[in-house]
Amino acid sequence: MLYPKNIFLKDSFLVVFNEKIDTCFQVFDKIGFGYKYAFGIKGEGPDDLILPASQLVANNHNETIVLDMNRLKKISFVNDQPTISNLEFSGTQPFYNGLIKLTDSLYICDAGLEEENEYAFIYPNGELKKWGVYPEGIERFGNLLSRNQAYTKIKVVHPSGKYFAAFYTNSRKLRIYDISGNILHNIELNILPGEQEVPLEVENRYIYAIGAYATENYIYTLNLDMTPQDIYAGKYYPSLQVFSWEGKPLKQYKLNCYISAFTIDEASRTVYGVFAEDESSIYTFNLDHL
Repeated sequence: MLYPKNIFLKDSFLVVFNEKIDTCFQVFDKIGFGYKYAFGIKGEGPDDLILPASQLVANNHNETIVLDMNRLKKISFVNDQPTISNLEFSGTQPFYNGLIKLTDSLYICDAGLEEENEYAFIYPNGELKKWGVYPEGIERFGNLLSRNQAYTKIKVVHPSGKYFAAFYTNSRKLRIYDISGNILHNIELNILPGEQEVPLEVENRYIYAIGAYATENYIYTLNLDMTPQDIYAGKYYPSLQVFSWEGKPLKQYKLNCYISAFTIDEASRTVYGVFAEDESSIYTFNLDHL
């Protein structure tokens, strides 16, 4: 699979996104993992992909949306065959970081690494509204860029589209917002390993959540909970952590190998994962046996 960066479920299929090949998506049977086909050609055609983002803008029963620079591409499966089409999108910026869809008329993305605000709403008329206050100011970091890089985050939307959660990669903080930008829950987890504040030195920062998946009742996060030195040494394995939509930590599952992206089939209690440095494997975990 050459550098798999994401995996998602679509009907009875597992779809793996690969960043470094010319045909970006590979499709496998969910049961048995038989390879079916690949789709999503990189090129200059109207339905081709230029630089697709690994994080999906949306993925549910109705639609799967991929961000391709400043364009939205919709993936549909008809009679088990995929089609990619352009989706009307009012955005005019050259690119959007961390774009996710909230409702039919509202998207959210990161405001930018050199912006004072944390987020930006994108409305149907193309209006971009920047908003949100970071957990701390720039005093310790010296400038906006350093502060904003210290508070990168993973966002995930509730299936209803009415609220979303943000987990900071280098901090034990998480926040849950409604679609007006109000903070519903502002939480600092008292879970070891942890730091009271994000260290100024990048090499000393713990890396916590690197991926998230949301269902009606739960948020699942893939956590390293390690420093870069721990990762290079292979000191620990990641864990899967489960939260309520009030931000309450509910359970932690210890994994027995490295993965870097995942999806979940709650009905079968199965986790599917891929690891960016393993081009030949799809990993499965049963939540009842972890």
